[in-house]
Amino acid sequence: MAALPFGILMRNRGIQMEMLHSVRDLENMIDRIGFLPLFAGDEVPGFSVQEMTEPASWWTGDPKTDPWEWREEIANRKSAAYGRFFRGRAGFLSKECLPYFVNYRRDGYDFDARWDDELASERQKKIMDLFATENEEDTSGTPEIFTFEVKKQAGFGAGREKNFEGTLTSLEMEGYLLIAGFEQRRNKKGQAFGMACARLTTPEKAFGYDAVRSRYAEDPKKSLEALKERVRAAFPDAPEQGILRLIAGQGEAFGKQTLVYPFNLLKAIDKEKDPSSWTKDQVSGLYVALGQLRAKQQRVLREKYRNGKSNDAIGLLMNRSAGTISTYRTKALHMLRDPLIAAWYVRGYRENLRACAAGRHWGYPESEPKEEIDLSDYCLRIGIKVRTFESIAGSGILTVGDLLRAMQDDPKWYQDIRGVGPATAKDLEEKLVFFHFLTDRPN
Repeated sequence: MAALPFGILMRNRGIQMEMLHSVRDLENMIDRIGFLPLFAGDEVPGFSVQEMTEPASWWTGDPKTDPWEWREEIANRKSAAYGRFFRGRAGFLSKECLPYFVNYRRDGYDFDARWDDELASERQKKIMDLFATENEEDTSGTPEIFTFEVKKQAGFGAGREKNFEGTLTSLEMEGYLLIAGFEQRRNKKGQAFGMACARLTTPEKAFGYDAVRSRYAEDPKKSLEALKERVRAAFPDAPEQGILRLIAGQGEAFGKQTLVYPFNLLKAIDKEKDPSSWTKDQVSGLYVALGQLRAKQQRVLREKYRNGKSNDAIGLLMNRSAGTISTYRTKALHMLRDPLIAAWYVRGYRENLRACAAGRHWGYPESEPKEEIDLSDYCLRIGIKVRTFESIAGSGILTVGDLLRAMQDDPKWYQDIRGVGPATAKDLEEKLVFFHFLTDRPN
């Protein structure tokens, strides 16, 4: 796989970033680099669709200019592979790079072999059994299944198996599943309704058995080097560790800590509980709980558990000693275990939101959160202090969408809101960046 020598670097390195303006631009970029995360990470600055597109283009619903819509088009026509491939984040793989990725991530194991060697979990097996065929080389009968149907048929949900999202992500990370496309559900009359839902399948079904496994005879480490060369060709100054963190499988990307954020943080809070047993609703509550901490404590936890930094590295970022960072972390974990704060992730976001609203006599409309945080959610859900939420809600800013519009309409949107100053406003902006509602990092 020959690397293509072209330079796309961050604007702050003095070189103009090449911007994407259409789905065709994105497809060409994927083919040139070989793979591309959808959202920004801390591994290789500038290396994402998010950082190569204009912030104003996102979530407009216009398929001509909205990168969020482009992902559906690319997945549907299979011009590239789409799935959660990069440290649990979604992204794209070119048809040329897919065999290298599969060979490296699977490390020589078909899923059945991985299961036989006790390297796969029972939860993973229940999902993969839905895609099994008698003859694995015959992909004509391998199904494409809606994500919600996979969840149901594999036995996940209330009172059954837990951590469906985490299990599914691990299978995509390991190269066994990807998103085959998006389609609306249909009622009994065959009429389409609701938002488009993801369909899952195997890479072999989507792109052909022989093509996907064409690098199987190659040492997986050689495939890794080929993938690394693609990044180096596009980003000559990218740090080696950053490249590895982006490309490596889940266990290697996090060293000994194989849990992804925020489950590694939940494990630190409660060492006795299986991290996979935390529900999506409890994770949503965790973000609210984190919002109740001091800003420096939040940052320490974010840098340590999300970005994998050592106390020394965090200390350099915050101009503090490693010992002080350790103290911040210890106090932050202690606060998160406080019953009033812990209620958010122990009882779950939905239940605690109702209880909090009833206790404070909120007059806000009933809000039933979806599984993923979106613009219609109360902005409390992105992790802000309850009293801050009450202050901004009193001025008409209830949802994430309200907060985003307020920031975009007026840089000093907070001036007339009691208890909200520049520091709090910056913190809110950082949280919108964290959850990918804003694409430019705050200054």
